[in-house]
Amino acid sequence: MNNDITIIFVLYKSGNILYENLKELKNFKKIIIDNNPSSTIETELKLIDKNIVYKKMNSNLGMSKAAKIALDSVNTNFFLYLTADTIINEKNILNLLTIYKKYPNIGLVAPIHLDKKGDYSGNYFCHPLKRIINRNKFNKNIYKSLSKLLPEGDFSVSTVWGAPILLKTSLIKEIGFFDQNFFMYFEDVDLCDRIIDNGLEIIETPFSFCHHHKGSSNIKSINNLYTTISSYKFSELYYFSKFKIKYRIRIYIHSFDYFFRLILNVVLFNKLKIFSNLFRLVGIIRFIFYKKISKF
Repeated sequence: MNNDITIIFVLYKSGNILYENLKELKNFKKIIIDNNPSSTIETELKLIDKNIVYKKMNSNLGMSKAAKIALDSVNTNFFLYLTADTIINEKNILNLLTIYKKYPNIGLVAPIHLDKKGDYSGNYFCHPLKRIINRNKFNKNIYKSLSKLLPEGDFSVSTVWGAPILLKTSLIKEIGFFDQNFFMYFEDVDLCDRIIDNGLEIIETPFSFCHHHKGSSNIKSINNLYTTISSYKFSELYYFSKFKIKYRIRIYIHSFDYFFRLILNVVLFNKLKIFSNLFRLVGIIRFIFYKKISKF
C-alpha cells in the first residue's frame, strides 16, 4: 500500500468505466464522494477494493464542494484528483510523484492525455483570459499547432484540465482547493491561477500519461444536459467577474444571441438546440441572481 498518495474521486451517475479505473489503483488509498443520493454502488465498490472510503451525499453538491469534502479526509502528503472517465495506472501516478519532487518550485503536476485511439490530445489548453484578449487568427493557428505536438520533456503551462492532477496536501490546504462557488467547470482554471499567483509552477510531463474517455462518465439525459450547460455558463460568468472582465457586456450579448437561437430552433423544431439555448439562458439568470444575493 502506497502511503504517499491518496486518490480522490467525485462521482455523479458514473458508468462502468469507474470499475475499470479502480482495477489500476489497488495499491492506493481512495476516497470517493458520490453526488448521486440514489446510488447503490457502495457494496459493489467495497467488494472490488477494501481500501475505499465511500461517502454518499444527500444531494448533488457539484464538483468543488464534493472535492473539498474528500480533501478534508486526506492524511497523506500528496493526493491525486481523478475523474471516473480518466484511466491512469500505478506506474504513471508514481511518475507524477517523481516529477513533483524533482522541481523545487512546483505547485501541480499533470500527465499528458491520450484519447481512445492512443493519440496525444493534450492536457494544457489556452487560458480563458488569453482567449478573450487574443482572438486573432495567428494566435489560434499557433495554439492548434502546439496542441498536436507531443512534448519531449516536462514543460510549464498556465493551466491544465481538471484531472488527473497531483497536488501536495499541505499546500492546497493552505492556498485553498476548488472555489466552492463553482458547481462544475472553471474550478480547475481558478485553482491554477491561484497556484501561479503564489509563485509556483504548473508542470505537464510526457513521462506520465492517462487515457481520457471524454463524456463517458455521465448518463445522458435532459437533467444532465441542464446541469452541464447551465453550470458552464454560470461558471464562465463567475470566473470572468472575479477578474473584473466586462462580464455585463457578455451577459447582454450572449442573452440576445441565445434568445435568438432559441426562437430560431423552435421554428426549426430542433429539440436539442432548443434545450441547449434555454439552459444557457438559465445559467445567465442563475449568475445574475447569485450576484445580487452574494453581493460580490
